[in-house]
Amino acid sequence: MRRLFTLFAFCSLVLSLDAVTDPKSLLIEQKLQGFSDKHYTHAVDSILEEFEKQTGVGLKPGKLGKCGLKISSQSGLGLATPKPLIRALSQALEKRGFSRDSIILCDANLQSLRECGFLPALRTDPQTFEGLPVIAFEAEATNWAKDKKLCYENQVMPRPGSPTVAWGDNRISVLPKTLFDEVDFWINLPVISDSKALGVFGAIGSASLGSIANSERFNDNPANASKVAIEVCAIPELSTKNILNIVSLENFQVLGGPSFDASWCKSEKTILASANPVILDYIGLQKINGGRTERNVEPIRPEPAIFSAANNGEIKLGTCRPADITLIKLKAE
Repeated sequence: MRRLFTLFAFCSLVLSLDAVTDPKSLLIEQKLQGFSDKHYTHAVDSILEEFEKQTGVGLKPGKLGKCGLKISSQSGLGLATPKPLIRALSQALEKRGFSRDSIILCDANLQSLRECGFLPALRTDPQTFEGLPVIAFEAEATNWAKDKKLCYENQVMPRPGSPTVAWGDNRISVLPKTLFDEVDFWINLPVISDSKALGVFGAIGSASLGSIANSERFNDNPANASKVAIEVCAIPELSTKNILNIVSLENFQVLGGPSFDASWCKSEKTILASANPVILDYIGLQKINGGRTERNVEPIRPEPAIFSAANNGEIKLGTCRPADITLIKLKAE
């Protein structure tokens, strides 16, 4: 099994201003002084500026003039993407040329988006969060299922007694058209927790099982769930537009996830950012196991299958080997 490591095992690499780093090999660590809007604004500005400088990738409007922010709400209000992070990121994108109504917040489940305060309680009210349009993938899935490229087929069936999906085939999950066709790029904003299905539910889980309609059928099937998560993340139309993943450690959960349980949550004043979802989830595994060890709970063993599957055969989601990662550490203001 691959040796576990912590962030401190990385060696920072100082690059020249004109250097260009492979986005999948770059990891940015930004410290926070606190969790207020002000603190997040400074942190996000620093992260995006550093990412653009090191990779040469510009986070600006393209042909479609829209971008997506894939948030995480499935665990409930206590373990959702922090709202100050969303505010800071949307402001930074507006500075780069996006209009506010072209920055789309999205997640799979309509009910969880409402419960977490990203959508109003009444459907007659504007379906926005502070002026940002919000889309729930499951609410659009019936229409999207008419497009064959958005239909992901897998033989795992839902639990006995589950209702038939509106598109008629319980073996089909529907991929998010918003992230496929309607944005120039999208940024993944996951929250880290343990997971029976994946071992770690983080950047990979948010971009895969957390982005498709009819994904609950994989929750009780860990071997199949890992396969599905990696395959969905590797779909070119999704992977090429997933330009960046940003994880705040304001709240992460070490046991009982991904359903929120406050008694098993920890917090660190740190944000991690990378185009590589694998390294973020691997660090998440260390955080989870560290929190479990502190409470005399058995750590997650063996290493979850998603890490070996992430770079198996033709699939190359990104490395989690420390020697292959360039770490840039940014200080709090």
